[in-house]
Amino acid sequence: MATSERVRDLAALRLAGATRRQVLRLVAAESLLVVAVGAVLGLLVAGVDLAGMWCALRVLSVRAVIELPWTALGGAVGACAALAVISSVLPAWIALHRCRDTPGMSR
Repeated sequence: MATSERVRDLAALRLAGATRRQVLRLVAAESLLVVAVGAVLGLLVAGVDLAGMWCALRVLSVRAVIELPWTALGGAVGACAALAVISSVLPAWIALHRCRDTPGMSR
């Protein structure tokens, strides 16, 4: 459920003239941005880890090709994005419906 601060933010956007659809799109965009940043940071960490593993194998004179499972990574990022959007838009939608009785918050 949306926290009280988040509800106030949503109400302020509505009072500023944003439609419910615009507010929900903003919430979805925020959650997608969080997933994208997390994916990039995770990829950087995995790259550093794999580079260290590659160097350790080279020290041991082991020649190995290290490949990333791009299909699995893409599927995981897609699932995280869908889950993030659903779990952020649904509480915002509920909060916006509850605010409709507040003066100035009509459709």
